[in-house]
Amino acid sequence: MIEAVIFDLDGTLANTAMLHKKAWEIALKEMGEKPSFDITVLLGRKTLDIAKILVGEDKAETLASIKTDVYNTLVKEEAKPTECAREVVEGFKRSGTKVSVVTSSKRVSAEKVLDIISISPHFLVTNDDVEKGKPHPEPVIKALKSLGVSPDLSIGVGDTSYDILAYNAAGLSTSYLLKGEVPVDPSSLKGLKFTEISSLCQLLHVSKGI
Repeated sequence: MIEAVIFDLDGTLANTAMLHKKAWEIALKEMGEKPSFDITVLLGRKTLDIAKILVGEDKAETLASIKTDVYNTLVKEEAKPTECAREVVEGFKRSGTKVSVVTSSKRVSAEKVLDIISISPHFLVTNDDVEKGKPHPEPVIKALKSLGVSPDLSIGVGDTSYDILAYNAAGLSTSYLLKGEVPVDPSSLKGLKFTEISSLCQLLHVSKGI
């Protein structure tokens, strides 16, 4: 029996993954910087960690701050729930399953997005709440402890390899990889346990306990 479900936010419950990319690109341009690779491969990691990779330790906090401001402006106009996101979350809640959102976004951004898409988890873990973000299991473990549920009675849903790596490392019974806009390198998930889905609608029967 499933007692808890852990959802990623950006690209999973909300269509905001590419808004993060857009915000990074705008912030970098504002600082006169240009990435030498596709930023998409970093989506799903903590904001400051990404900033350090892009511009180094000295400029990271400045870049992260600009990016957060840009992103918060973008989501006001463009954030929407992904297909079946609300229905799946409400289905789990009605069946008595505890719902947590674990995101690499900063709390101010995550709360704004959740408000816009009208989704209210029982517990929220953000970039600001942990020392190590995904793919490290710390944020997932923190969510489970707060919910009072063991990993073997929990499932995870996310759209990046960082989500699946974190869920497996935390010992969740099942992990679902939602195919979305963020490319996933199959080799990064070799040997890991997960089920690939193309839409959250495929989890409606799971959320209802069928």
